[in-house]
Amino acid sequence: MEELLNIEISSASKTSQKISDAPSVASLVNQNQIQKYGWISIHDIMGNMPGFSQSKDYDRRTLSSRGLYEGWNNNHLLMLVDGVPVNDNLYGTAYTWEITPMVFTKSLEVIRGPGSALYGSNATNGVVTINTLSPADLNGIGTARVRIGSRGTKIYDAITGAENDRASILLAFNSFETLGNEYMSFDDTRDFAGNYLTSQRKVQDDRSSNYIFAKIAGKGSLEGLSVQYHEQHWNFQTGHGWLFYIPDQPESMKEFRRLIAVKYKPNNVDSDFGYEIMSRYQRHGIDWNMRYYSDNAFSGFYPDGVTEYLRTHADDVLTRLQASYKLGKSSSLLAGVEHTIFLYNGDKAHSSNIDLNNTYEANPGNKFVDANPWFEFVEEKPVNTLGIFGQYISPKFGDKLQATLGARFDTQSFDYIDIYDANRSEKSKSFSQFSPRLGIVYFATSDLTFKGLAGRAFRTPAPTEMFGANTYSLASNIGELEPEIITTYELATDWKISSKFNLRVNGFHTHFENQIAYSVANANLSTNVYSLTSTGIESELLFTLSKFSGFFNYSYATRLDEEILDDTIDESKDELTWVPQHTANLGLTYTSRYFYLSTVIHHQGEVMRRTSDITAETALFRPESIDAWTETDLKLAYTPTNKIEVGVLIKNLFDTEGQLVKNNAYTFDYNRPERSVLFDVKLTF
Repeated sequence: MEELLNIEISSASKTSQKISDAPSVASLVNQNQIQKYGWISIHDIMGNMPGFSQSKDYDRRTLSSRGLYEGWNNNHLLMLVDGVPVNDNLYGTAYTWEITPMVFTKSLEVIRGPGSALYGSNATNGVVTINTLSPADLNGIGTARVRIGSRGTKIYDAITGAENDRASILLAFNSFETLGNEYMSFDDTRDFAGNYLTSQRKVQDDRSSNYIFAKIAGKGSLEGLSVQYHEQHWNFQTGHGWLFYIPDQPESMKEFRRLIAVKYKPNNVDSDFGYEIMSRYQRHGIDWNMRYYSDNAFSGFYPDGVTEYLRTHADDVLTRLQASYKLGKSSSLLAGVEHTIFLYNGDKAHSSNIDLNNTYEANPGNKFVDANPWFEFVEEKPVNTLGIFGQYISPKFGDKLQATLGARFDTQSFDYIDIYDANRSEKSKSFSQFSPRLGIVYFATSDLTFKGLAGRAFRTPAPTEMFGANTYSLASNIGELEPEIITTYELATDWKISSKFNLRVNGFHTHFENQIAYSVANANLSTNVYSLTSTGIESELLFTLSKFSGFFNYSYATRLDEEILDDTIDESKDELTWVPQHTANLGLTYTSRYFYLSTVIHHQGEVMRRTSDITAETALFRPESIDAWTETDLKLAYTPTNKIEVGVLIKNLFDTEGQLVKNNAYTFDYNRPERSVLFDVKLTF
């Protein structure tokens, strides 16, 4: 407990601070906890934290937060690796599920609430930071780990590193594959009369991924220089289908990302002045063979169904210059500038058996015809984003009171071709956002702090939300789409009750404007759907008692007001919909000399639907709300030495039935996985 509470985080203010002192509501999980609870992904970890609830949309596992439902993009979180933003450049996605492995993670910092005053777009619901391992953390030359279990799940990890007086190098590899959560389900398929089919199809959820991570860090005269390389490849199936027709033919869905980041941040302890120079390159490639509709869909309008093939990629380059100056023992100034350029230069291949360029009617003879570019609006037209930020941390007045004041101004601009104009005229568009932040921390005693926090954050529409064209995978709204804005006020306390107990409680009030989501007004249309006002409370107790340690948290959220921007959904001004009002989590670990036992109990409360989700047709297939459910995970491990661990992880121990909501008027929800067993062997060399 003492060690965990004294670990300093840097994501809250880009300055090392204990969680109790930081001007944010934060949590931290270290490598030891990840290992003992058997967590496989960031999704597993954050799904058991206060303020977050597990959700699902299409094929993606997402994280809803503070009364706000999170759709397929999972893009209201900003994700950092050693301070470098790594969100996807097409959708803005934070990849929190298994395709981002934990093999190179030393600790995970999670900031709940707005972070745009420091980090810009996407940092609306929180900031997630992976702090990576170094060779000195390996307890030897490296580690190999194998996990094999139910539903064809196979996970392989390997990590090694070395260092000398001039540099250190760390290499890590992860391979993941599973048959996923496959089960029989209804979907949106209809008969020739337009009625939903009463027969079920098998949900397809095969997933696999490979990840290579490398980090080189300078030492001596090169101290502060680091280079990171990420190579990420993954395959997946689309579950209920991307237009909710479970595919009747095999699909091939492949993606990759390549990231290279170079950072120079010298650690000059003899100077009050510090600076950082960072540049990160990203390429995201997709290779999709998508099956949207079955044969004879829409009463035979598509006699051969709808299939689309797309192979393309986009690049972006982020550059950051940042400087800081210490004004005293605990006071500092920080200022910086960031620039991102996004580039799309056309498709390698794009075709379909329907006319994606004009009528969307079936091609005669099921012939595949080339389609126009996926991002035709901005083909060979760069999108530029510029952010300028500053922060002031005051001295501790009377050793009792400290303020953090920050602000950031972001602007994005681009030219585009209006492809729906007969003259294909060139137009311009821009977004500008100002994100202020104020944090006041009162140090009542060395063990008790109170915090008053206020901040505004934003998310600029992602390229896929603005530029998609000539496709069934996207429907964009470039002319009318507005950025999302969230304004949050929080009161929090952090109380170290004793050396064995630490209690954190916070209340929040948020106003989220212009939520961007997929609308049923058109297939995969991205549009602003509503503005919400919510409030709630989050509590967390950390404890350690002899050989026992653990956590308990409880979160509550409620809706205060709402404004509907998309008339395909009904208003719900005073009832929380699509997310649970109550969540609770209990984690407990017992550690002895040669083995440990851990359990995590996760409870998710009832989830209500909107009235527009319930029609005479859909009511025949699913209930008016999602029942509450509770799942228990259990891990038992034998550790004869500090170099060997053999264990077994049982997920959903009691085989509890549970569901995650599918929003809008459909015939299905998402079933939770049945009980599974995962055998785990870890060797350190």
